[in-house]
Amino acid sequence: MSRARTEARESLGRRLEERLSERLDGEIRTDAASRAMWATDASIYKRSPLGVIVARSESDVRETVLAAREFGLSLTPRGTGTSLAGQATAPGLMLDTSLMNRVHELDLEKRRAVVGPGLVQGELNRLVEPHGLVFGADTSTSEVATLGGMVGNNSAGMRSLVYGTTADQVLSLRCVLADGETVELYPMPRRDAERRAKGEGAEARLIRGALDIGERYRGEIKRRFPRLIRRVSGYGLDALVDPDELDLTRLVCGSEGTLAVITQAEFILRDLPEKRAMASFEFSSLAAAARANLKLLDLDPSAVELLDDVAINIARGNASYKRYTAFVRGRPKALLLVEWSGSEEEVERRLAELETIGESVGATSAARLTPEEQFQTVKLRKSTLPILLGTPDDAKPVAFVEDAAVPPDRLEEFVTRFEEIVSVNDTWACFYGHASVGTLHVRPALDTSDPAGVRKMRRIAEDVADLVAELGGSISGEHGDGLSRSEFLEKMYGREILRAFEEVKTLFDPERRLNPGVIVGAKPMDTQLRLGPERRRLPIATGLDYRMQGGFAKAVELCNGSGFCRKKDGGTMCPSYMVTLDEQDSTRARANMLRAVIEGTLPKEELTGDRMRETFDLCVSCKACKTECPSQVDVAAMKTEVLYQSGKRRGFSLKQRGAARIRRTLALASKRPRLFNRLAGSSLASLGASLVGIDRRRKLPQVTERVFSERFGDLPQGDGPLVALFNDTWNEYQRPEVGEGAVRVLAAAGAKVSLPPVVCCGRPMLSEGLIDEARENARRNLDLLEGVIADGTPLVGLEPSCILTLRDDYRRLLPDDERVERLADLTRLFEEAVLDLVDAGAELPLQAGGEVLLHGHCHQKALVGTAPVERMLALGGADVRTVDSGCCGMAGLFGYEKEHYEVSMKMGERRLFPAVREANGRVVVASGTSCREQIKDGTEARALHPAEYLSSRLRMVP
Repeated sequence: MSRARTEARESLGRRLEERLSERLDGEIRTDAASRAMWATDASIYKRSPLGVIVARSESDVRETVLAAREFGLSLTPRGTGTSLAGQATAPGLMLDTSLMNRVHELDLEKRRAVVGPGLVQGELNRLVEPHGLVFGADTSTSEVATLGGMVGNNSAGMRSLVYGTTADQVLSLRCVLADGETVELYPMPRRDAERRAKGEGAEARLIRGALDIGERYRGEIKRRFPRLIRRVSGYGLDALVDPDELDLTRLVCGSEGTLAVITQAEFILRDLPEKRAMASFEFSSLAAAARANLKLLDLDPSAVELLDDVAINIARGNASYKRYTAFVRGRPKALLLVEWSGSEEEVERRLAELETIGESVGATSAARLTPEEQFQTVKLRKSTLPILLGTPDDAKPVAFVEDAAVPPDRLEEFVTRFEEIVSVNDTWACFYGHASVGTLHVRPALDTSDPAGVRKMRRIAEDVADLVAELGGSISGEHGDGLSRSEFLEKMYGREILRAFEEVKTLFDPERRLNPGVIVGAKPMDTQLRLGPERRRLPIATGLDYRMQGGFAKAVELCNGSGFCRKKDGGTMCPSYMVTLDEQDSTRARANMLRAVIEGTLPKEELTGDRMRETFDLCVSCKACKTECPSQVDVAAMKTEVLYQSGKRRGFSLKQRGAARIRRTLALASKRPRLFNRLAGSSLASLGASLVGIDRRRKLPQVTERVFSERFGDLPQGDGPLVALFNDTWNEYQRPEVGEGAVRVLAAAGAKVSLPPVVCCGRPMLSEGLIDEARENARRNLDLLEGVIADGTPLVGLEPSCILTLRDDYRRLLPDDERVERLADLTRLFEEAVLDLVDAGAELPLQAGGEVLLHGHCHQKALVGTAPVERMLALGGADVRTVDSGCCGMAGLFGYEKEHYEVSMKMGERRLFPAVREANGRVVVASGTSCREQIKDGTEARALHPAEYLSSRLRMVP
């Protein structure tokens, strides 16, 4: 962009801020970083907005619409920005409505809900499901999809056979039009509509125009509109020719923000069935599965989902998602997941016929799925798209023809000919989706940074559009037209219907301000690409190694914008977003900031600039994104890299260096422990710590009077297999009772424990960006542990972040040292080591267990999961309940810092603290030192390390 144009945009941005900043309940952001964060969605496109308005009220929406008119700007409304066709990107103003998330009214008796457009679908369902109700259009992105966004795309889920699309759930919509007027839209009898059309005002004008368009284009609408559940391409003109009623909500549903801005929606709620159950049918070919789908539809299923071998095998190759493919019996080329819903008797009767059904449809196998296997299918289906897009290869599955819909009786022909299109273009594709309604997600693998790849994309797009039109289908069956498919609407509908679309657009938005280039006025689909042939990548000499992802740029580009990091509940990712609900604090925003620097949207100096540091500031390096993000975007490593690059340029602060060298400090303190503890507990020390940024509400660390290594020789030993204990900083100098408990338990299981000398694992250094120092420590530990590695001795860690640093981060620090992988294979969390012994035949002499409340450490959850510690704690019959608590909020130094204290406590208060307060006598257990300190600060409860708890249950403690 030229300097003059940049200055003009900045000037306009300042004027907009002056116009809006005092009038909004929300906020306006016109800085370059914010524009970069909101420039992309989950599609292959990029349109950089002039500014972003984060709205909190209908008044904000109206003020924004009026400002757009005043300044001659376009306006694009969006919810979470997870759209797959580019319609959630903006060339003018971006209006983010995701914080308009109130439930205005919930009438369970009448089965209706009135909500703001930013309410997430999953949140509504959590409110109503205990009452036997559900929002019917149950998408796979239920934890991040806003209901307003679903209205915009007319989204649907796997059960659209039963519930239809979002449009089928709408009772009324409250909208702000492009001229700032507010209207209420709802279905009305046609006679009533004709009467109202004679009135004045916006509603009368819309009704009058809609009746006229419907009358003039009636014949063409009836002739050209496919009779499909999943026809979401173009505007819903078929609603204008209904002989009994006029429903303008069906024009707005699926209009992708081009006609009006939704500020409130009223939905009908559906009854949950008494029972749901699922069966899996495996097939030798994709065509065979498509053919079987038609026969299975005669058996009244509530859903039929298709997965091909590409989707299954990619998931099998993903360490985090492999377990979700366990329900697949053989090596099928495709499978159908068939769900039946209804009464217990009806469902069981159908499932009793599985063998006969399988034979009749030509399946190679048919099996009823257990509840756990059904859960696996849900996780696999929800993750297929981000997993596919998360590959570091140049050619990756691209979403541009990915949700066409055809009549189910044409599905076999569709997949067969689509496979031919893919083959002719010398690539491969993944087929999966909603076979029941003829909607499949198909993503050919392409490199859009290569001009040849872009030409190939256009050929495929044109051929698929022709195929869909020939088969009487819809170019879009779920994700909308956006920038991907609007260009091809004429192939599907013909020129006359496109004129009708233009008239509808003019009726609602005569100045063409709302989401330009979508549905009407489309640009070629192979322009405005996020990663196009003109893409450039700034070379960065990184401190960590990113070869596993194909380099730093590709590691950043793994983020495809799907927005899984914006979930507010369940799992750990992303802890800061869960409490701030600010896009800037999402995993996606952090990746977008780095991408903007790498591609040159932001100056290269911004890599170490204040705005980059601000964006990463609330990242607690929990590593949850590395596994909970299906694309495995490792933002924890990226934060380390940002701090490293900044430290090289600006220097590292005294606080950073002090935190990184905490082991040296505590080692020195242990020489005079009583003196150190008195000083650390004094008001003078608190004041001094405050001066370097430590919050005075935190207690400074104390040291033990006798370090663990001095106590080790007094502990019992078994005479069985040898294990080595990694003597981490906290165990050695602060919590030796944890190590004592661990040795007692391991010895009771027959193990002989050694204590090799080690230095700090390097995690505190990585947390502060001191990569070179962390690398030196890693190399030193490898030298010290040479004997352990050579002998193949399991290395047991008590602090998850420490031992998992050896297992995970050393690969980035010393990628060419062959000892790293050997050591990684030997590392064991305490619970893994105990279970290894038990599985080998050891019997722990444990007293009967009581009730346990478990909080998992972030790194433990991300890289191992809590299943091993749950199983270990349950040995001897303990009742273990794991809190879905996310991050505790302490995260090493993070929670001690003044600027982070409040956010830290909010993280704890979100789930963890209430669960501890309501433990009702359960023993609270947490593996992490930081976690236990946070629990103590937040609830005054003392949490035990798993080793302490298990040791306390030993029947005979020497």
